[in-house]
Amino acid sequence: MALKENIEYWRISLQNPEPVGDEYYVFDEIIVFDEKLIEKIEKLRELIISYCVVAEKNSETASEIFDEIYDIIISTDKIQYTEFVAFWKTMDVSYSAFKKLQNKKAILEELLKEYCKRRRKLYYALGYSNAIVQALYDSGTSRKKGSSGITKVRDLIKEILGDVEHVKTIDEFQNQKLAYFLPDSGDKELFEEFLKKYEVHYQFGKSNQNKNPDIVLKVDNHLFIIEAKHIKESGGAQDKQIVELINFIKYSENSENVHYVSFMDGIYFNNFIWISSNKNNKVSEQKASIEEYLKKNKNNFFVNTAGITAILEDLKDYK
Repeated sequence: MALKENIEYWRISLQNPEPVGDEYYVFDEIIVFDEKLIEKIEKLRELIISYCVVAEKNSETASEIFDEIYDIIISTDKIQYTEFVAFWKTMDVSYSAFKKLQNKKAILEELLKEYCKRRRKLYYALGYSNAIVQALYDSGTSRKKGSSGITKVRDLIKEILGDVEHVKTIDEFQNQKLAYFLPDSGDKELFEEFLKKYEVHYQFGKSNQNKNPDIVLKVDNHLFIIEAKHIKESGGAQDKQIVELINFIKYSENSENVHYVSFMDGIYFNNFIWISSNKNNKVSEQKASIEEYLKKNKNNFFVNTAGITAILEDLKDYK
């Protein structure tokens, strides 16, 4: 089957909401059964209680306890998923920033003093539970999802189109009927060669600080330049990503076989389906922009999981 008009894949996307609990974004690792980790966490709790008690009375003993606390904080993987390290954020210090500091001991000492003053008695009265360790780990899983959208697209390509080779040279790309490469994940030079060889202007990159797309896919004589983003909500960085996806299909090439594809999964996409009747809200404006660019640039696509699956299914005939 030949490729449909781009608006058809947009309609397919709008008819098929993104699911909650997509397997590519579910991170269900249990860490509270890691005996060595829990042993370190429980030891840390004991040391902190001792430190808080003796800090004002015996500086030498406090110093020895502090050294043990410091060693655990520095050397224990996943120690950031504890109530003590979680408290740091109330003092405007993140664990990732702490690890990069030159004066870690001095900062940790200040954090300990504040924790003793502000939280130690409260947490002790409420009781400690290792459930908080798992909960803190679960709450941080969103930071582990960076490349899952790209992985998902690659898997869909291979699942539907079969054995598609990840090429490393422009000659390989030219000679293969099915091929892909990853400009933003190690194949930057190949992308630059691709632009020259196929006379692709890629105006989006020139207008966005030379940002490279995620995937370039070749299916016969069709070239798909794909930007993939997993978006759950609006606000801050997410809004910037949504704008990038919309602007990605704003540009087109002279060849009708060069396609810009914006792939958005995640539950934010469903806002385009269950849109408010208020035509002046942000989602309405975003949807209107997407449809405007799709009508203007017939070779481009804006799709969710169902939409990109439909495109790949239709590309089977080009194999």
